[in-house]
Amino acid sequence: MKILKICSILLIIALSSCYDDKGNYDYHEVATLNIENIPELIEVLGNSDHIIVKPKITSSFEGEITDANPNFEFGYRVEFKTGGTIVNGSKWVDLNPSKRKDLDTLASLNANTYLGWFTVTDKRTGVTTSAKFEIKVASPTSEGYMVLCNEGANNRVRMDMISVISKDRIVPAYDLLSSRGLPELKNATKIGFYPNRFSQGDMIYVLSESGAYKLNKDLLTTKEANNMKFSDFILPNTVDNPLVYATLNDGFPFGSDGNFIVTDKGNIFFQDLSSAGGAFEYPINTPIRGQAPAYRVAPYIGISPMRPGNGSSAIFYDIDNQRFIGWVSSPSAARQTCTPVPDPAAAEMLFSFKTGMKLVYMENTRFSDGLVYAILQDNNGTRHIYGINMAGKGMKQVVKYESINAPEFASANKFAFHSQYPFMYYAVGDKVYSYNLGTKATESAITLPGETITMLKFNLYVQPNLADLNDKSDEFLSRQFELMVGSYSNAAKDINGGKLGFYKVNNNNNTLTKRIDYSGFAHIVDVVYRERR
Repeated sequence: MKILKICSILLIIALSSCYDDKGNYDYHEVATLNIENIPELIEVLGNSDHIIVKPKITSSFEGEITDANPNFEFGYRVEFKTGGTIVNGSKWVDLNPSKRKDLDTLASLNANTYLGWFTVTDKRTGVTTSAKFEIKVASPTSEGYMVLCNEGANNRVRMDMISVISKDRIVPAYDLLSSRGLPELKNATKIGFYPNRFSQGDMIYVLSESGAYKLNKDLLTTKEANNMKFSDFILPNTVDNPLVYATLNDGFPFGSDGNFIVTDKGNIFFQDLSSAGGAFEYPINTPIRGQAPAYRVAPYIGISPMRPGNGSSAIFYDIDNQRFIGWVSSPSAARQTCTPVPDPAAAEMLFSFKTGMKLVYMENTRFSDGLVYAILQDNNGTRHIYGINMAGKGMKQVVKYESINAPEFASANKFAFHSQYPFMYYAVGDKVYSYNLGTKATESAITLPGETITMLKFNLYVQPNLADLNDKSDEFLSRQFELMVGSYSNAAKDINGGKLGFYKVNNNNNTLTKRIDYSGFAHIVDVVYRERR
């Protein structure tokens, strides 16, 4: 009887427990939360724009969840999209210490692409629901056209920029380097740009007649330690100032096989990157490595900018002996020397590489597998154009156009050659002429009354692989074949009378149509697109 009573009590306890479990299960059934209005991508200008997110959260039990609901807590955190430590050893940053539902905070992040997480936590159950989004933070220096200028009567070196914040937001920014550590320089010449996948990242240089400096690849800052003489030359007593810079990509997928510069002394230097720690060594305009330069060269570097490699050779012009000088990548002993380019056999010779003429201009193109055009002027003042193919270990004569008969061509000092069509453009005063090298037809393509043309250029993208570019659209890629025209207003009352226009080329009749222009620059010397991966 006693045993029966004990069994009855245990049965009652078991039934009671089952009843309690059922009640608890019903009470703690988890609601389903639905999160809407989270953008896939937010594009902002760092330290200027705000990151704004206003999500809508709906509970299957309670309907719309608002900030006033005390049962929920909200969070926003960001981390690098590609991983890594973001700040102070942490892999993420809390953008929402107040735990509010809506986010409106200054984008005080460095230029980069981030992964954002929005979380909703039910404090009663501890269950968290999340949604992710991307944040692309740009700076005025992140991406866009770097515009190198000479400012005022003293030609102070100045860099402006047409900043591409997003595809639909393009903003000019002016005089970026004066507050970023660049010393007072005079007479700007070129921008050196070497994009690469190596650990050090892209290289950007400002070159001038009074000095050359490497810029921080993200912020465009610099300091005296980044003086090119200290950071890139192996000889600390080098007195030359680099005027032009070019990279040679011998098919290497990550970056350049080496870099060239030509200086104000007419010397060539080569930075051999085939092994770690490459630097510019002795001048290479000599037949024997380490000896004194044997001649001076003009400030042009002829290479083929074709992809995936732009050949294994380079060509220069000896202004003392009026001849072309060549460089080849192999054998390795030849990488720090140059030799005169020999004439081909009589059956293949279009002209002599020892021209006996003055070099007026030289430009690299992708036309005909990497054609270098050279404009030369004879003792009678007549100008001729030679075309030299630089593919592989080339320096092959391809074409010559003698005694060019075109309006004002003999006095032109600004030139540009197209990389898709046999078109040349040249400027005199306020006019830009287009010349068809095949038909010899000339058009007065552009007239800018009251202005002086200061630059003509096609900006060929130079990433080792076009697939690396942030924007791979046909529209963006086609812009490297638009003619950029820099000009300056003769009536400008300040130092900001410069303008940069972008012109589409009509390949049927070689005419130009303006797509857009930007103003507020100084005297434009060079323009290079700051490419981003």
